[in-house]
Amino acid sequence: MSSVRVVTAIIPAAGQSARLGQPKQLVRLDGEALVHRAARIALEAGCSRVVVVEGAVPLRDVLTDLAVEVVTCPSWRLGPGASLREGAGVAGEVAVVVVLADQYAVTAAQLRALIAAPGEVAAAFYAGALGVPARFSVKYSGVLLSLQDSQGAKAWLRAHADIVTGVDMPDAELDLDTPGQLERLRP
Repeated sequence: MSSVRVVTAIIPAAGQSARLGQPKQLVRLDGEALVHRAARIALEAGCSRVVVVEGAVPLRDVLTDLAVEVVTCPSWRLGPGASLREGAGVAGEVAVVVVLADQYAVTAAQLRALIAAPGEVAAAFYAGALGVPARFSVKYSGVLLSLQDSQGAKAWLRAHADIVTGVDMPDAELDLDTPGQLERLRP
């Protein structure tokens, strides 16, 4: 039996980045837009398919060199749950890994470890709690279709911690939300 798992990556990138004041999906670090980086590392990690969910900001032009699917979430204003549901609906009944564009320090190697982790659901463990990135087996991928508009996957992962395999990933704690954080990242 192969230890390689076939998964589809979902990158929910439909929000407007209100706290940052500019589209964080398009912020460039080391010359690469964050959404491009997230899609690239998902491909490098071995994801067989990558679905990027856009909404407030068009993202297709920044992803043209990658073999990804870009879908639009018309209800992106409702919250991250709407974006995840859109991506999960397009992905269908397959194993999925949720990858966030603003977690700029997560690597392809870390995603590979998450994908290969045992159990039906595996999630990054950082700051003393479970969170995303997270991998859901086919059996649990439907969870994403049932998320509330205002919540991403983190609340579900924490509420069901007894069935989630935690994968140490301290780099997942680093994300980009505010102008101050962005200023500290840029030389």
